[in-house]
Amino acid sequence: MKKFLLFLFACLLFGGASLRSQTATVTATNFDITNAGTKFTFDIYVLRTSADPYNMGLSTFVLQFTDAVMNNPVISNQSPRYSTGNYGPMETVLFFGQQVALQINYVSGPGVEVLADGGANGFGERVATITLDILQNVQAQVIWEASSSEIVTPTFTPTISGTYNGNYNGTLPVELSSFTSAVSNNNVTLNWTTTGERNNNGFDIERKVLSSSDWQKVNFVEGHGNSNQTVEYSYKDNNLNIGKYQYRLKQIDFNGNFEYFNLQSEIVIGAPQVFELKQNYPNPFNPSTKISFSLPNDSKVTLEVYDMSGKMVARILNNEFRTANYYTVDFNASDLSSGMYFYSLKTNNSLDTKKMLLVK
Repeated sequence: MKKFLLFLFACLLFGGASLRSQTATVTATNFDITNAGTKFTFDIYVLRTSADPYNMGLSTFVLQFTDAVMNNPVISNQSPRYSTGNYGPMETVLFFGQQVALQINYVSGPGVEVLADGGANGFGERVATITLDILQNVQAQVIWEASSSEIVTPTFTPTISGTYNGNYNGTLPVELSSFTSAVSNNNVTLNWTTTGERNNNGFDIERKVLSSSDWQKVNFVEGHGNSNQTVEYSYKDNNLNIGKYQYRLKQIDFNGNFEYFNLQSEIVIGAPQVFELKQNYPNPFNPSTKISFSLPNDSKVTLEVYDMSGKMVARILNNEFRTANYYTVDFNASDLSSGMYFYSLKTNNSLDTKKMLLVK
C-alpha cells in the first residue's frame, strides 16, 4: 500500500497595497525499510503550485516522529539545483530526538526557480533522500512539522501555512489475521496467517504446560521481512506427553524488538487409545535415531535391537515400568556395523517389531 505525506504551503507576500501569492507543495514519499530492517529512508519532493514564479533561498523542511525511535540522519541524492552554484551542500539534522530537518543552504545570488512541472509522479522534482537508523521497531508516526518548516526566497520570507494530509507509521507491526491448531494423537500442528509484515525476522514458537508459568522455546520459523501479501505459516510440534498445553508466537523484528500472539484455545493431549510402535526416525540413520511408542495402559516395557541373524545387539529398555503415555527414546548405533536391524517392543500384553537401516 502506497503511503506518503503531502504538505501544502501557502506563501504570501505583502508589499504596499498589492498582494502577491506564491505556493508550493512539498511531498515526502517512497518510504522504505532497508538493510535487514535497520534503515528507514524516504524522498522529499518540491513543486510550485502558484502562477507566480519564485526562486528558493535558505529553506527548511522538518518531519517529526515518535521520540527516540530513529537516529543518525544521512542525506543523499541531493539535487544539484539546490546544492551547487549559489547553494552550499544540503544538511540534515536531528533535533530533540524526534525531529529530522532537511536544510537547503542558499548562499548568495538570484537562487534557483522552483519548477511547476509535476514530472512522472506528479510530485515535482526530488530535492534529496534522507536515511535514518531504526532504534526501535514501533510505530514511528512520521508527520510534518509545519511550524518549523519554511520556504525562503532570496528577496523575502513568505508566510507559510501547512495542511497535513496523511502520515506514515514507520516500522509497521506484523498483522496476524489467524492463529489456529490441530491435534492428532500427541502431535500438534500450528497454523497462522499474516496479512502484512514489516521488518519481520520471524517467529519463536513457545509452549508451556497449562499448570506452569514457564514458557519454553520450541523452535523458530523464519519470517518474510517486508510483505503486503497474505503469508501462511505452519509448524508441527510432535511427540508430546499427556497433558494440557498453551502456545504462543513471539514475533521478532530484525532489530530485536518483539510482540506476542497467544493461541486462544488450550491443547489437550489425552492418553493413547492403542498400543503402537512407530517407525524409527530418521531411517536410514547414522549413527542415532529415535524410536517412539504409545502405551494405552500402565505396563513394564522391554525394547531390544537384533541383527539379521536374530542376535540381540542392544537393550534400550529392560522391563522398565511405564505409565500410559507417549514415549520417545534415542538409540545410538555407533558401535554397530552398517546393515539391517530389527527393534522389538514388548509389554505385559503386546509385542511388535519393525526394521531399521543403519548406513555408515
